[in-house]
Amino acid sequence: MLEIKANLRRELIKQRKAMTHEERSAADESIFQQLLPFLDNAGSVFCYASMEIEVDTRRFINHCLKKGIPVALPVSGDTELSFYYIEDTGELKKGRYGIDEPSKKHPAFADEKTLCVVPALCADGNGFRLGYGKGYYDRFLRDFKGTSIIICYKDFKREVPTEPFDMRTTFTVFDK
Repeated sequence: MLEIKANLRRELIKQRKAMTHEERSAADESIFQQLLPFLDNAGSVFCYASMEIEVDTRRFINHCLKKGIPVALPVSGDTELSFYYIEDTGELKKGRYGIDEPSKKHPAFADEKTLCVVPALCADGNGFRLGYGKGYYDRFLRDFKGTSIIICYKDFKREVPTEPFDMRTTFTVFDK
């Protein structure tokens, strides 16, 4: 199973890199609009700082901050994610894996009103996803009590090879 997932990841990353700016922008806008209604019940938002091949989260993060909704981003440890509140995306610094991370000044703790936006290379539409292979979000989601949402481009909707430790999210949002 590990080799199947590794090969699929390589193929998906290659396909993501081949997306045009126009394709990505239109899809990002669609996903952004679909995320907005989820903020109605959110006390806080746990998100991630997107990289070039991922669905853009920066606009969503900035929107939440402007609305006064607390936003926390992850810091990758050896095996776990820890979330920290941010005040502005300008304060982020490159961390492990070259991902923008917050400082560790303001620890965040999830509750049942927390909305967690989860990255995916591909997703099946039933709450399962293929991530980057480190298992960070599966371990985090194991005890998460809030609402979790995978965001993914529709061209990357497919059957996902799953294992017993893979955690299902509450919702999946694809661009329209």
